[in-house]
Amino acid sequence: MKRILIAGPLDATSQAFVRQLSKNTVLDLTVYTPSEVTLSAGITGFTGEALDEGGLSAAMLDQDLVVALAPTIHLTEIVQTVITAAQAVAVPRVLVSRTDDIEDLPGELRAAQRTLMTSGIAADLLEGLGSVSAMLGVTPVPAEVVPLLDEQRFAG
Repeated sequence: MKRILIAGPLDATSQAFVRQLSKNTVLDLTVYTPSEVTLSAGITGFTGEALDEGGLSAAMLDQDLVVALAPTIHLTEIVQTVITAAQAVAVPRVLVSRTDDIEDLPGELRAAQRTLMTSGIAADLLEGLGSVSAMLGVTPVPAEVVPLLDEQRFAG
């Protein structure tokens, strides 16, 4: 079983992503987030700030991989905190995924990439949750589809 920590703020999209991943029987998920969220049964949850190195290190203990979710505006700070915490507890791999598509901060992106490349840890900077799924090598279980229209009521 692959032990994965997902760290960072969880919006509706990333919450759905975590729920889908939790249905995969080869994954053991832990979530570290400042967001108040309800997690599926079987997911270990910790509440803490992304820049709290001590709390993040504690959540990383015994994890095979850390997926850090970070907004571009704080990317460099979060990457540095995640790398320092991962080095402290010897996490073998870190994936960082931006939670937005802001392209107006190229210096922030370059600094984050440089930090990841020089960290001595296997680390990647990814774009979006689809890239995270691909790097994890798992396909999330499809979410249940809820029809927007009541087909019986509009049948003709």
